[in-house]
Amino acid sequence: MIKPYYSEPNIQIYNGDCLEVMKELPDKSIDLIVTDPPYGLNYRSNWGSKTGNLKDYIENDKPEEFISLIQKVMPEFKRLLKTDSEVYWFCGGGGQPVLAYAWLEFVKHKPDLRVKNLLVWDKQFVGLGWDWRFQYETIFQLVKGKGINISKNRNRSNILKCNNLIPQAKEHPTVKPVALINELLKEKSWGGGNGS
Repeated sequence: MIKPYYSEPNIQIYNGDCLEVMKELPDKSIDLIVTDPPYGLNYRSNWGSKTGNLKDYIENDKPEEFISLIQKVMPEFKRLLKTDSEVYWFCGGGGQPVLAYAWLEFVKHKPDLRVKNLLVWDKQFVGLGWDWRFQYETIFQLVKGKGINISKNRNRSNILKCNNLIPQAKEHPTVKPVALINELLKEKSWGGGNGS
């Protein structure tokens, strides 16, 4: 049995290949999943290449690999998630139709797991490029059952404003800010799911 990378009461974090880790977890054992898989963009990262001056591509990031990942992961999500639970799935910000690919794949899993909302992460400054430059990424909110409906804040926006992090040499090329993850989780804090 795989051991958690980090553990405390009601929280366990695993570090590994999600497809392998999920197989070892019991049915209906998870309240909330936050995932940031490759986006299917065939992105060439800012990491230095092992073979020369060219940059390395992110592994498993071709469009066909992205669709295959969704197809493999969704049945496991449905098996692992408790009756009223949620998933936050980071997705791309544009440039290629990966957002549409993801949405079409997610729709196949209704009513067991459905898209409730599409959140927008406003990175607070424009990215590289020219013309209309990207300043956002999207995050699917998928729900099973009623989701985690314990928030007392009924006026929150689906636009999350948080500065992007610029990775340094040898760091992950698409790291997410702790403040952004906190924003996603703060309304979903509980002692056992749905306020119980």
